[in-house]
Amino acid sequence: MRVPTLQTSRQTLDAISTRQAEQARLQNRIASGLRVQSPGDDPAAAAQAELARSRLAHIAQDQRATQLAASVLTTADGALAQGTDLLQAARETLVAAGNGGYNLVDRQALALQLRNTREQLLKLANSGDGAGGYVFGGQGSPVAPLTGTMTPTYDPAAGTQRVGENADYEATVDGEAVFMNIPQGNGVFATSSAPANTGTGWIGAGSVVDAARLTGHDYAVTIGGTAAAPTYTVTDTTAGTAVASNVTFSDGAVIEIDGQRVQIHGKPAPGDSFGLAPAGRQSVFATLDQAIALLEGNPTNAAYNQGLERVHASLDRALDGVVLARAHVGEALRGVDAGSASNQQETLSVTTRRSGLEDLDLAEAISQLQNSQVATEAALRTYASTARKSLFDLLG
Repeated sequence: MRVPTLQTSRQTLDAISTRQAEQARLQNRIASGLRVQSPGDDPAAAAQAELARSRLAHIAQDQRATQLAASVLTTADGALAQGTDLLQAARETLVAAGNGGYNLVDRQALALQLRNTREQLLKLANSGDGAGGYVFGGQGSPVAPLTGTMTPTYDPAAGTQRVGENADYEATVDGEAVFMNIPQGNGVFATSSAPANTGTGWIGAGSVVDAARLTGHDYAVTIGGTAAAPTYTVTDTTAGTAVASNVTFSDGAVIEIDGQRVQIHGKPAPGDSFGLAPAGRQSVFATLDQAIALLEGNPTNAAYNQGLERVHASLDRALDGVVLARAHVGEALRGVDAGSASNQQETLSVTTRRSGLEDLDLAEAISQLQNSQVATEAALRTYASTARKSLFDLLG
């Protein structure tokens, strides 16, 4: 006959089972390192942790975008550095071409150097990004952005591709702006000599002295007077008005026209005319082609001097454009670096937050497990001892 009742035994067994289940739960948590293994463990924490994981996925995607942009922009920076060197070499070639002691053969040798420079520059403009795209591909192009070798054309849409969670990072460079859309002459206006001129006068590239006075009109400078006492008259051909009339002309004298300054050199003949017009735009390849044609041709001294100064000025604009493009790429790279650093910082912050929501305090969990194991063992020993008791044991 046993003293413990059935109810007492069941209660003791239920308590032992509960403690064993608690031990199993603690062991699972320790094995996984997670306090919240299912939404039922802590619904609020589970929901917040899921939001944190979603944010981490977005940050990781944005970080991959920064890596792509950094790779492309670094390649672009290297290409633009080479382009700067090439255009600087071309500029030095044009300076050498101004040597009055050079004959046609010498100039043709310089033209060959410019041809090589042009070929290398065209290859740079079609630089690949290593992932099937093109560094100077604008808004994207499956083929090389510049097609044709004699007269290259830019096929992609102008602009840049942007990547990242909020399209924050440039992943291409606008090749049209860098290579194809460059102001002629001094960048504001271009000068020219009338084809019918008979004298030896030629006009320089000119410069801007007062941008506030610019009108954007076309002008003509016409030589009058006599060969011994030449004069000049300036006409605004767009408005049809005279700006200056019968002013004494002298070789190299400065002529100012509505904020523009030009010089006419040599000895123009009466009736000769020179023009000023708003600068158009052309590619760097067209500028190099003009320089090559000038060096390989056999123009008059006046035409040669004027052509050389004009292509020199246009090449300076192209060089300025490449330098500015490289500066822009440098700023874009700085933005990419800042974005990458921000992502790393936010990743740490969000990871810490998620950890606080669902990760387990290992020391605390081990302590709880040990306490539960001790209590369970004590309960088992107590139950085993009580279960073996009978009335005869109590009666002694």
